[in-house]
Amino acid sequence: MSDGNMEVNQGLKLLAKSSFVVSITLIISKVLLYLYRIVIARKFGPEIYGLFTLSVVIVSWFRLFSGLGIKDGVIRFISLFRAKNEKEKIQYILKKSLIILIFTSILAGILLFVLSDFIAIRFFSNSKLIPFLKIFSVTLPFTVLGAIFLSIIRGFEKISWFAFISEVLGNFIQLIILILLVFLGSNSVPISYLIGTFSIFIVAYFVSRLSVPNIFVPNKNSEKNKKTFKEMFSYSWPFLFYSVINFIFYWTDSFMIGIIENAESVGFYNAAVPIAMLIYLPFSLFAQLFFPLVTKEFSKGNMETVKQLSQQVGKWIFMIVMPIFVIFMIFPGVFINLLFGAEYLVAENSLRFLSIGALFITLSAVSQELLSMKGKSKLILFDIICATIINIILNAVFIPPYGINGAAFATMLSSIVLSALLFIQSYKIISIIPLRRKMLGITLIVIVSTILLLVIRQLVEINLLTLILCSIFFLAIYILLILLTNCLDKNDWYILKTFLGRLGIKKN
Repeated sequence: MSDGNMEVNQGLKLLAKSSFVVSITLIISKVLLYLYRIVIARKFGPEIYGLFTLSVVIVSWFRLFSGLGIKDGVIRFISLFRAKNEKEKIQYILKKSLIILIFTSILAGILLFVLSDFIAIRFFSNSKLIPFLKIFSVTLPFTVLGAIFLSIIRGFEKISWFAFISEVLGNFIQLIILILLVFLGSNSVPISYLIGTFSIFIVAYFVSRLSVPNIFVPNKNSEKNKKTFKEMFSYSWPFLFYSVINFIFYWTDSFMIGIIENAESVGFYNAAVPIAMLIYLPFSLFAQLFFPLVTKEFSKGNMETVKQLSQQVGKWIFMIVMPIFVIFMIFPGVFINLLFGAEYLVAENSLRFLSIGALFITLSAVSQELLSMKGKSKLILFDIICATIINIILNAVFIPPYGINGAAFATMLSSIVLSALLFIQSYKIISIIPLRRKMLGITLIVIVSTILLLVIRQLVEINLLTLILCSIFFLAIYILLILLTNCLDKNDWYILKTFLGRLGIKKN
């Protein structure tokens, strides 16, 4: 076996192992997160759920500005310096980053606290938003610094810890505290959010110190180290604006619904948003390790390894995401009714539009990671600015006549534009399109399986039981056709055996 093939197989094996851990934590995380949102939506109603969503949107603005994009730079440069065994540079950029972010995050928290009354009354004409914003402002230092500690854990490829802390811990504590305070008769949504955020910060700090020894050891402020930090910050600052614009892009619809309509409409709309977000899950299985892994290979000049890893991950994402997408498109109302109740069924078509947009964004996610690996953070910023401007304009056009469905349609169109930009630039700059030819065969299989599912849908009344049975039938046909048509290559079988091995299933 050649060195290149060994590198690819090793990388694929690491991705498979990490995806096994991440898949478990993501499932648990989504269950906890949806239970948390469902308790809020059902116990307190659409208005309070809308106020909670608006508070998350607003506090995230302050978090993004105070974070300065540094967490993204930390992940990339830790990966680069680890490949070159330059430990002193890692220690220096972490020390400088923490000093800066302690100051900016505390300042952001104070500003949000002071401006809470103005934001709630001036922009949303709703005084009930004020206590939410004041409590949420306290979370800012913990959120910003906790993100840096999580970046350290991820940069050192401690994926099990990263997945547990970022995906499970906070959601679990938020849910438990919420249920406890509801039992005690308290309007407890902001408090539960604060405690969950603080728990992530504390655990991430201790894990980063214990699992990666000596990373916080003081070192010399040499000119070489100062130059290194400037390079990292030059890479990071576009991610500040990228994160801000990216945030605007994904939350424009909720924000503009709140301004043009009301908090209740925001609540209805955000019954569809978290369901559509499940389409991102296939990329999330590989995201934590994929970026530091390809960045490390890129720093060694192993571009063929980067290409093979990218195309294989792109194929896996496509195979996993398509069944989820089809089921959401055919049965949107069942999922909304099951999770949030019949009151939220007005968001049924919104879920369809958002699912289409989420599909395109998910399929282009590997291309975006490759551009980040190459250091093209300014180009990514340009892409998201273009898509955001389109999104804002389309929301302004479609929300007044069509309400939440107009907002979802606007987000779908702008998502397609953004995905097209990322695919084209990845090919032009890095000569990599994260697709394989066998994905065409998978597409035909999806079409055949979907036609059969639509036929069955016309013959039965759809409820929870029939939804489960139809989904099982669809997945069984889909998997069977993939196996019979030879859509899996040697890399797929290698990873499948690795994954089954993690489950304790041995197969020759």
